[in-house]
Amino acid sequence: MLWTFAHLWNESLEQNEEKPLVKRDYIWASELGGAMVDRYLKMNAVKPTNPSNARSKRKFEAGNIWETIIAYVLSRAGILKQKQQHLEYQYPGLLKVTGYLDFIAGGQPDYDKASSLIQTEFQWLPEFISRATLNIVEKLKEQYPDGLNEIILEIKSCSGFMFERYESRNEASSHHKLQLYHYLKASSLAEGHIVYVSKDDARLLEIGVLNPSPIEQLYKDDIQKMTNYLMRKEQPPPEQPIVYDQEFGKFSANWKVAYSQYLTYLYGLKDQFEFDTKYKSIAERFNRVIGRIAEGKKMTDDNLEAIKEMETYGFDVKKLNTKGD
Repeated sequence: MLWTFAHLWNESLEQNEEKPLVKRDYIWASELGGAMVDRYLKMNAVKPTNPSNARSKRKFEAGNIWETIIAYVLSRAGILKQKQQHLEYQYPGLLKVTGYLDFIAGGQPDYDKASSLIQTEFQWLPEFISRATLNIVEKLKEQYPDGLNEIILEIKSCSGFMFERYESRNEASSHHKLQLYHYLKASSLAEGHIVYVSKDDARLLEIGVLNPSPIEQLYKDDIQKMTNYLMRKEQPPPEQPIVYDQEFGKFSANWKVAYSQYLTYLYGLKDQFEFDTKYKSIAERFNRVIGRIAEGKKMTDDNLEAIKEMETYGFDVKKLNTKGD
C-alpha cells in the first residue's frame, strides 16, 4: 500500500488521548459559563457517552498551532513575560477554581535586540511570520518607547463565521470572559484581552476584560451554583435545546447541548449532526416568525402553530424582543 503524508498527519493528531476522568471538588477555569449538568457529571467522573471525536481533536490541535505562533511572536518581540502560569482562586465556603492562563505580555523590552534577533537568528521560520514580528517590534518601539503595562492574553481560535459574530457585536463569549476574569482575579492584574484568531484568514480580534469588573458577580454566581449542586449531590437539569438572545432578537440551537459529551445520556441524541438536524431548523423557523411579527405582517396558520411551539419550549412571545438589533 502506498503511504500518504495526509494519512500520517491525521492519524498522529488523533492520538491525543483525553485524560481519564477522576472525581474532583474543584472547577476548571475553562468550564466557567458552561452547562452545569455536564460539569457536574464530569466532576463525578461519569463516563461521557459522546467523547471528543477525531475531528474535535484535530480542531483542538489547530488551536494549539495558533497559540504556538502567537507565543513565538510575543517572545521574539521581547514582550512575553509568562506562559501557562497556574492560577487558583477560592472564595470562602465555595469550590476552588483552577486553570492555566495562556500568556502575560508587556514590560520593558529591548527593541533593538529584538529586531536584531528576528533578522539574524530565526531565518528558518516562514518569512511572513518574521516580517510581521519585525513590524510589531517597530510599531511598539515607536508607540511605547517606555514599555507596556502587563496584561493577560487568552487565545481562542475560531471559524470565520464565529469571528464575524464576535466582531460585529464587539463582544466575547460569556464563558471566555469568565475564564479570563478568573486569571485576573487570581493574579490581581488589572487587565486582560481575549484574542480571537480566525482560522479562515488569520485575522485577529481583541476584546478587553478589566479587574475589578461587573463580571465578578457572574463569576461568583457561577461558582456558587456549582458549589450548591455538588454539595447537595443534586444533578442540575439538562440545558434547553433552543435559546433566545433577547438583545439581538434571535433564536438559536444551544451550543451547550450540541457540544455536550453527554449528548446521548442526557438528550437521547446520537451525535451533534442529529442535534443540528433536529433543532437548527426549528430555530430558523422561529426566527422567520419573529421577523414577520417585527414587520407587522399577518400571522399565517403555520406562524400561529410555530408560536404555540415556542411556548412549549418555555418562551413567551409577548416578552421577546421582536425588533432585533
